Amino acid sequence: MSHFCVQCGTLLVPRIVEGREVEACLNDDFVLWHDPKVTTAVVIEVDGGVLLGRRAIEPGRGLWCLPGGFVNDDEDPWDAAARECLEEVCAAVEQARLIGVYHIAKQGAPSMIGIAYQARLAAGSRPSAGTEMLEVKVFAPDSLPPLAFPSHRKVLTEYLDATSRAQPEAAAPRIAFARAPHEARPSPRPAPSRPGRKQ
Repeated sequence: MSHFCVQCGTLLVPRIVEGREVEACLNDDFVLWHDPKVTTAVVIEVDGGVLLGRRAIEPGRGLWCLPGGFVNDDEDPWDAAARECLEEVCAAVEQARLIGVYHIAKQGAPSMIGIAYQARLAAGSRPSAGTEMLEVKVFAPDSLPPLAFPSHRKVLTEYLDATSRAQPEAAAPRIAFARAPHEARPSPRPAPSRPGRKQ
């Protein structure tokens, strides 16, 4: 796909800048930097289990995922995470802790920086499927379903590892992921800037 300079409209050409090949303008100093998207994922604890949603949209339609999505440019990452929980699983949540920050490599789409949080349901919150989910359900750590995204498996593994370290050995949860029938493939195009963007 061809790209053009936002300052003069000239076709960008490959150049080596700071030791890497990028697209740049021959007429001025414009460089098209391919920056990663920023996403969130939220592990919501409910009665000793984890709340997941089964996706109604691609990628990964029919598979399960953590609530989460892209951070808008005017949002704090936690505010974006809480918004996505309301949109996807109709649940108001309270942040418990930061689980981690991850690089999520993609092919044919921008890579992502994922920010994962642990949260609990706000008082009176009753989760239900939003427009992007077929259903929501709480799963025990030893019976997790096929997940749409490898990054969500990584987040849940780290969350459950931390949980097991905080508990006596006899009570530590056993991590068991069901095998997904396929891995969700990223969209070949960058995600749009408004609602509908999902990781």
